[in-house]
Amino acid sequence: MGSTQDSTLIRAVKTGNIIHTRALLAKGVNANAKDQDGVTVLMLAARAGYIDIVQTLLEKGAEVNYTSKRYGLTALMLAVAHGQLDTIKLLLAHGANVNAKNPNGSTALMVACLKGNVDVIRLLVNAGADLHLRDHQQQTAFTLALSASHWDGIKTLLESVVGSQEFISAVLTEAIQQRNLKLIQVIASAGININIPNNDGETPLMQAVDLNHLEMVKTLIQFGADVNATTEDGGTALMAAAASGNLAIASQLLDAGAKIAAQDQDGETALHLAVVEGHAAMVELLLSWGADVSIANRLGDTPVMVALLQGYSSICASLLQRVSPDNLPQLLKTKIFGETALTLATLHNDLETVKVLLESGVDVNVPADAGKTALMKAGERGYTPVLRALLAHGAQVNQQDEVGATALMWAAHRGHLEAVQALIEAGADVNLRNQGGCTALMLAEFQGDKAIAKYLRNANAQD
Repeated sequence: MGSTQDSTLIRAVKTGNIIHTRALLAKGVNANAKDQDGVTVLMLAARAGYIDIVQTLLEKGAEVNYTSKRYGLTALMLAVAHGQLDTIKLLLAHGANVNAKNPNGSTALMVACLKGNVDVIRLLVNAGADLHLRDHQQQTAFTLALSASHWDGIKTLLESVVGSQEFISAVLTEAIQQRNLKLIQVIASAGININIPNNDGETPLMQAVDLNHLEMVKTLIQFGADVNATTEDGGTALMAAAASGNLAIASQLLDAGAKIAAQDQDGETALHLAVVEGHAAMVELLLSWGADVSIANRLGDTPVMVALLQGYSSICASLLQRVSPDNLPQLLKTKIFGETALTLATLHNDLETVKVLLESGVDVNVPADAGKTALMKAGERGYTPVLRALLAHGAQVNQQDEVGATALMWAAHRGHLEAVQALIEAGADVNLRNQGGCTALMLAEFQGDKAIAKYLRNANAQD
């Protein structure tokens, strides 16, 4: 049979003439006849949806997976592109490769997703179409459907992969990163768990919090996001919001039942994290929701101690107001790195925090390690305003540390004349000796500080 008969068959198929087609095939015309572009008669019939002709050609040996010379198309791809549902079923029943790719890497499912034909998508997926395949542009069937906003098609795809956590996680992450609220709604309506974490262990809600996307947070909560889900290290969405200082998101999470006292593997609470970052308004919000200021992290630090370490006087004041009167004395005596709350604030030369602590009733004379009081540390560093505040609240001017040194000795030894003057004005004993037998005068002379030595002598210091 020659090209003339092939051309005759092609014309018969194109016009949908089943009688003529069968007659030609009965005479032995090639069932794989094709035109100059390599398009076979099966492809022509499939594209047009001539189901009887497709059936006849297949029965006569038409190659179901033959690809055209131009564009590398199969009969299945053409049937899909034109929404020929019955023809698609027939081709699949006769072994059509549902995952065949054209030279661009496109599959029949990708074509269906671009078209948005839900019935075709469902049929192909049920026939084993691979949703993970990518074309040369790295697009998948899902991303193509998403780019075309074919929401029913997207939902159909999602319903087919409910059990594939890896795929769902990738889709959820894509939705969060693109801030695509509609996609989240479609995912949820498909009955999919929206709490599946990404590779970093973060749930979609946590990812939305990281992006400071309030509307996404609201949408996720609306569709059942677990506000108390944790990462591998125990982090929660509320902790992330607290650390970032996003009040609106934190409020949304708290309204939805976020556990305010939850701790991560380091023992940090949302309050700890808000304090570390200096978010005063966030601290106030958490306190208004009953955040416990007495919870310590693994290092033993309470939020109050963290505030002191960071030098946040206003935050410290807010926290101290929430400490139970019964617990306050012990809290203020608790040491961190060998320092009490007061000595720590003194070391930072943080006059405001020192005042807050003094007004809270801290024992001004409780020493830190080595027996050094806040007054001694203020004298040693020449922090005269802090020193005067301590003296005004009853600091014992002649208290001695473990080596017998007083605040005056420390001030004289370090060369802080103004501090020496303030201490002497407050009644410091200029002739006390440390365990080495040295007085403040001897220490000043050892340092060659003539001004302080002169001042001490004028205050009746003895050689």
